[in-house]
Parts: sequence; structure tokens; C-alpha cells
Amino acid sequence: MKISNTFPVLKHLNVPNIITTLGLVFGIFAAYHLTQRDLRMAIIFLFCAGLMDLFDGLAASKLKQQSEFGKHLDTLVDFFTCCIMPIWMVFDLLDNSLAVFAALIFYCVCGLWRLANYSLVGGGKHFTGLPVPGAMSIVTITIWCVVTYPISIWVAVVMFFVVGLLMISGIPLAKYGMWQKVFGVVGLVFLIYVIIFYR
Repeated sequence: MKISNTFPVLKHLNVPNIITTLGLVFGIFAAYHLTQRDLRMAIIFLFCAGLMDLFDGLAASKLKQQSEFGKHLDTLVDFFTCCIMPIWMVFDLLDNSLAVFAALIFYCVCGLWRLANYSLVGGGKHFTGLPVPGAMSIVTITIWCVVTYPISIWVAVVMFFVVGLLMISGIPLAKYGMWQKVFGVVGLVFLIYVIIFYR
């Protein structure tokens, strides 16, 4: 008897979906470290989750294992790691004024709508609007700067609104284009800095 007959969902078990699931695991570790108020480790695990989001797409393309299941799985993981986790960081680490609360709701709603829309129209050679992993990178670096340096909370408020608008915009961004390489390099440099220098 095939194990997929007993557990039908396992028919979707492949390399890209395992990588996507690993992204969720990293997100859970990030959440745990937030509960311990350890911003450094939370950021490290959150950016590792973001790397999994990049690698699962590359693996699916190279191995020709794209599927509807994989696309929906990726969307669910992205909502947790890229929409919920950044606002959790703010709730846990920064002052929660009405303006901050409004910015967080706006960011999360925009991320949700962008992911739902991508589930319907995703594919092709371009993204429409800023993908949520890119949005997560921007706001996470902003949060870190506000927590670490004497930077006004209003910088984070404005950034959440701006990034939210970018996610639901009609701006075309080439998949695996130069903008992604720039985001990747900036994210990697930031991650190395956090790992080595930030305590």
C-alpha cells in the first residue's frame, strides 16, 4: 500500500514544497525568539525564511515541479513570515500608537490582498507590485534601525504605508531580475552584519 493512499497530501511531497515548508519552520523559530525578545535571532531566522522563498521558486523551475499546491503552500507560508511576523515585531518591540496600529493593519491587509491576487493571476515573467518577501525585507530592516538607533517611530509608520502601497501597485517587476539581485545582496549584507556585529 502506498503511503500516499493513507495520507493523500503526501503526493505533493517534492523538493520545492519541502523548501517552502522549511521556510515556515524558520518563521516559527523567528516567532519563538521574538517571544524571548531576542531581535537578533528573530531577524536571522526570518531572513532564512525569506531565502527559502527564493530557493523554492528556483527549485520548482529547475526541476519542473511547479504545481497549484506548491503555489498555494507558498502563499500561506508567505503570509505568516512576510505579513504577520513584521507586525509582530512592532507589537513586541515598539510603542503602539494609533498611527503605528493603522500602519500595521494597512501593511498586513495589502500583503493579504497581494498574495490572494497572485494566487489567481500569478505566473508569467513579471510580478505585479512588490512581492511580499521584498516587502518583509524592507520593513524588517526599518524596524531594526528604529529599535537600534535613535530613529523616529514615524519612519517605520511611513515605511509600512509606502511598502503596503507598493505591494498592491501595478508596477511590473521581472522575475529574477536585477531588482531581486539587489534585494538579495542587501539582505545578505544585512544578515551578515546582524550575525557578526549586532549583539
